[in-house]
Amino acid sequence: MCGIVAYVGEKKATPILIDGLKRLEYRGYDSAGIAVFGKEKIECEKKKGRIRVLEDSLSVDYPEGNAGIAHTRWATHGAPSDLNAHPHWDCNKKILIVHNGIIENYIDLRKKLKKAGHAFNTETDTEILAHLIEEHLKNEKSLFEAVRKALNEVHGTYGIAVMSEEHPGEIIGAKNGSPLIIGIGDDEHFIASDVSALLPYTRRVVYPRDGEIIRITKDAFEVRSIKSKEEATSKVEKVEWSSDMATKKGYPHFMLKEIFEQPLVIRNAIAGRIIPEEGLAHLGGLNYTVKELLQVDRIMICAMGTAYYAGLVGKYMIEELLGIPVDIENASEFRYKRIILGKNTMSFVISQSGETADTIAALREIKRKGHRVLGVSNVAGSTIARDTDGGIFVHAGPEIGVASTKAFVAQIAVLVLFAVKMGRHRDMTVEQGKEITEALVKIPAQIESILEKSDEIKKIAEKYKDVEDFLYMGRKFNFPIALEGALKLKEISYIHAEGYPAGEMKHGPIALIDKTFPALFVAPKDSVYDKTINNIQEIKAREGDVLAIGSESDTELPKMVEDFIAVPETIEVLEPLLTVIPLQLLSYHLAVLRECDVDKPRNLAKSVTVE
Repeated sequence: MCGIVAYVGEKKATPILIDGLKRLEYRGYDSAGIAVFGKEKIECEKKKGRIRVLEDSLSVDYPEGNAGIAHTRWATHGAPSDLNAHPHWDCNKKILIVHNGIIENYIDLRKKLKKAGHAFNTETDTEILAHLIEEHLKNEKSLFEAVRKALNEVHGTYGIAVMSEEHPGEIIGAKNGSPLIIGIGDDEHFIASDVSALLPYTRRVVYPRDGEIIRITKDAFEVRSIKSKEEATSKVEKVEWSSDMATKKGYPHFMLKEIFEQPLVIRNAIAGRIIPEEGLAHLGGLNYTVKELLQVDRIMICAMGTAYYAGLVGKYMIEELLGIPVDIENASEFRYKRIILGKNTMSFVISQSGETADTIAALREIKRKGHRVLGVSNVAGSTIARDTDGGIFVHAGPEIGVASTKAFVAQIAVLVLFAVKMGRHRDMTVEQGKEITEALVKIPAQIESILEKSDEIKKIAEKYKDVEDFLYMGRKFNFPIALEGALKLKEISYIHAEGYPAGEMKHGPIALIDKTFPALFVAPKDSVYDKTINNIQEIKAREGDVLAIGSESDTELPKMVEDFIAVPETIEVLEPLLTVIPLQLLSYHLAVLRECDVDKPRNLAKSVTVE
């Protein structure tokens, strides 16, 4: 959620740190701060509000030092304020720390440190760490060792960067359950919570594992175990994303850019993975033998938010095509349940960032029970990418907008590939495999035709910009799309929206319907079309307004509803890849018309890295 940037090198640190924070704005935050080595001491400035407020507060003679740390905070312990913003000092104002995560035993540590004479100035759990490091530095000459020993007293999640006036030219980092990356430059090194902060400066990175501590200087870096001090194996990897990919490229918002990138995203997701003329899909990263695939008798998918809805589409798809039962679990609930998995159950976790805290916790709990876990993620080097036993990268490129769009369709696309791969090893015919893969190849061009209707959808949005409630409904494959559409509307336009299976309408939601409460139906001409039309008629009978997403060939539905958005026709299992696009555009245009902050909606963060 929060963002960390640290730099040691030959360049001026302040511009690099501020630029890094701006590149992490999408993660969600309520305050920002920076600390840089000056000529005689560390200078620190922190402000509630956006990074521009922090920038405006920096004096013209702010230190031109070559090392520093910076942070964007999303409040957990302590309200958003200048005081509670990071970095945090120790008693003597010699040590500064920035921290993502939650220190679970901070109350006990606070009591212990108070007895030792430490005084606290903030409400945060993070400040405890600065004082704990200070306490250990009384007996240690090494900042690295003082931080390591302090962390051995800590329970919780953290990604940290620490600097000390008495140890200029070095910064210490560590991670446990919160993302942290080392950037490798020429005569400079970086620490960041997200690779996007590093892209203008380097694409060479190291991904430390949980339980590891980092030391960076201008010339070198080292990674060791927090518990044992043992040197860790550190592989330098090259990031496939470019700095240009993380810019708006002329679009007014990242979200709109990412919506329009979806044709390319699907092409990239399926590139080299299908042979349409043979109806085959290849996914080499699953690490399952054909014999093991044939033994799978149940699949469990675990995710959160938009990734959960992609998994729900996967559930309908896999059950329809393979006849294998699929459980879809909310990770935050699953991790606290009694976990019942058979020996032939295949488990998936899905996360765009690969750092979703609840999903990672569920992954580890499944592995603790002795089961293999596969991952679907967009970020190489993420915790989920490293800790799963295999999986599928979606290759969507950096997704900056908080409301996920292109990662969602990429997740569905790779779940289609998985279903075809599994199916062709089982009883899926060549013809059925060809039908699916050939239709999938056509999807990008069909999405492009929908994107051409963006202005038309904007005009529809103008009709609904002042409503405060919306009911989204769909059936079968399009029920998850109704859920996802309602989520997008809530996330970025702050309109209350509920997603429901259309058949559930008469079991309560229809009581809400009146002239001020419109309904949106996802109703392509599929196997449940007639049932969905009946539900629409029931809304119309109660004088409710209806907006529908339907098939281009449908001549009757447009006559029944107030507004109609047509999508091209495809096979039923692939419909979600098309029907979700108008819902994304509708949410986007409504948010813009309502003057909402589209890319940084209130109270939300891109990656939820704390529970």
